[in-house]
Amino acid sequence: MKFTFLGTGTSHGVPVIGCECKVCKSRNKKDKRFRCSAHILSQNGTSVIIDLSPEFRLQAVRSKIKEVDAILITHSHADHLHGIDDIRIFSCEPSPFVRNPNANEYVKPPLPLFTNQNTADDLKYKFSYFFKPVKQGSGRAKIDLQVATQTFTLKDLQITPVPLKHGMLETCGWIITENKKSIAYLTDCNFISEESYKIIQEFSPEYLVIDGLQEREHSTHFNFIQAMQAADRIGAKFTYFTHLTHKHSHKEVQQFMNKHLCEFQNLTQIVKNGGFIKPAYDNLTISF
Repeated sequence: MKFTFLGTGTSHGVPVIGCECKVCKSRNKKDKRFRCSAHILSQNGTSVIIDLSPEFRLQAVRSKIKEVDAILITHSHADHLHGIDDIRIFSCEPSPFVRNPNANEYVKPPLPLFTNQNTADDLKYKFSYFFKPVKQGSGRAKIDLQVATQTFTLKDLQITPVPLKHGMLETCGWIITENKKSIAYLTDCNFISEESYKIIQEFSPEYLVIDGLQEREHSTHFNFIQAMQAADRIGAKFTYFTHLTHKHSHKEVQQFMNKHLCEFQNLTQIVKNGGFIKPAYDNLTISF
């Protein structure tokens, strides 16, 4: 499996509009953050997107994504969903494509989009035009909206929804498994229930991607210490923070992790045994 971080920033992105702080002015590419999305590519070519950030078109072009088999949505906030119009290219064959010379635009089946119930309800309300009969050439994607409540199979991938809480909002983490190796993607959360911890630990994910917003506590996101606490309990060999703000540079987040690692017995042992805990950055790709 190949997993690419298409975006790792919080809702403002980094740099923030109009901000002159040292992180927003940084020349380090790791301090330039689009809003959160990710791409999964299986060994057999199954292509899955997690979340559709407002920069999704730019992310997809940069990562040369040419096909998508399904989309997983964590929740309906704008920074994770409002790139949805740009999936139109994956549910049709536009006439400029050489392989579609007759301009039969809508020749592909609807693109499966999986999420939880409240996100599905929000999506149908916010993007109602996706679900209304329209004339040819209407300029919208075709999606097959599905509520995921248990593990399902998508070609050679096994996908498991994980209920999370983002303040009062119910969000959906995802565990993606191929050949018995798993990655857990848990963004936009500040609470993981005992039931959800059990789901995660059943898969013993090798990689964990977790919401780690900033050092200071927040009402709807894990801060750095809370994210480290969750990572310590989950016990993945490799942990990445995502959904990062401009309050800390990439280097400063890593320094914080290194300084506080000794407070977490399990994480300390994992690092001693060759694992790590790091901040993610845009366009980082991991293969396992």
